[in-house]
Amino acid sequence: MRRVLYMMGLAVAWSAWGQYFEPPPMDPDPVEESESKEPEGASAVRERSDDDLLDTDNTKPVAREKTRVAVLGYHNFSDTKPVTEMLMRTSEFRQQMDYIHKEGLRVISMKEFLDWRLGTLQLPAKCVLITLDDGWRSVYTDAFPILKEYGYPFTLFLYTKFVTGRGDSMTPEMIREMQQHGATIGSHSTSHYYPETWKKEYDLDEQSFADMMDVEMGDSFKRLSELFGPINAYCYPGGYVIPEMIKQLPHYGYVVAFTVVPGKVDVHEDVMQVRRYMVFGNDSSIFRQAMDFSPHTTSAQRMAKKYGKSPVPPFPVYPAPNAEVDENLPLISAQIGAVQDMNLSSVQMVVGGFGRVPSKVDSSAGTVQWIPPLRLYQSPVVVELNWKDVHGKPNKATWYFNVKRPKEPPHEQYKENS
Repeated sequence: MRRVLYMMGLAVAWSAWGQYFEPPPMDPDPVEESESKEPEGASAVRERSDDDLLDTDNTKPVAREKTRVAVLGYHNFSDTKPVTEMLMRTSEFRQQMDYIHKEGLRVISMKEFLDWRLGTLQLPAKCVLITLDDGWRSVYTDAFPILKEYGYPFTLFLYTKFVTGRGDSMTPEMIREMQQHGATIGSHSTSHYYPETWKKEYDLDEQSFADMMDVEMGDSFKRLSELFGPINAYCYPGGYVIPEMIKQLPHYGYVVAFTVVPGKVDVHEDVMQVRRYMVFGNDSSIFRQAMDFSPHTTSAQRMAKKYGKSPVPPFPVYPAPNAEVDENLPLISAQIGAVQDMNLSSVQMVVGGFGRVPSKVDSSAGTVQWIPPLRLYQSPVVVELNWKDVHGKPNKATWYFNVKRPKEPPHEQYKENS
């Protein structure tokens, strides 16, 4: 039952995300790339408001709770090949790095990130962490000179079967040179399997899946450590992550792991599910979102201010309205069997921070339910259920609940290695 519930919530989400994070080829053949529209320049980043101009000093450390980090994720670069999600204009990358410089944003290293998140280091209010996935040769030829020019530290998430120097991959010597100029090495697995490959193995057999984790996470940790020195960070290929992975990563030596889910990182972020903005080559809006550090009022906050207490739907729901739950991966559900004239095929669930989610409607049990693929930390969590009756009339029910922030245990392993 545990396996079924998790996979219901993850299957659609991961298959959608996975299409954007295909691994590069492991042979010398050129990559086939589709024509894409030229992205807008970094000048398209939002214009400053008067409030922004009042807060221009980002050099002073603040209380750890007041720092927010935008983690940026990149892949491949070229000024001649057609842009795609995974391939960005080198000139566009320079514009983005220049924007960060002109805005006075602090670019931090992986060590600084971990010292802040797991230790006591204080950072400025607005920080950026730069990551580059896979090990494309263009990271060395195109991105590295720009990063070195600005003096920005960065993290390379490498998968070991692509560290060959063949085709479009980097050589170990290139990577070691970058280590001398601010690069930190992290693991992106051994083979960069697609999410569907992980799911197939998960459904096949528990021991088979455990063996796969040993190879993809454990062997990669060992091999990259042998090549480039100690590592402690992991990046989920395709963003595919389930509790079994989270539980196993520390046993291999990892203390932090990164997803592909966008959002600012605060001091309460789950260190095994750190959010990242994957900056696509043909979508400049993602970089704009990442660079927007202005305070936002969430829909949940607006609702709490409007209603005071949560609205109560006309049917039983879990978590209950206004409830505070201890678990960070709650089963969100509604008992809709008694609703008159409901068209079950029209039922849709929307959850704050996730948008429309792949909820499961069970007509025999009269329920609709969903389990978040990422742990919930921000309260309140707004849930909206939309449906139509048999005559086509739209209906909506909304409620919200709260989640307790866990008191995390000390990260002794990181303290010993830092």
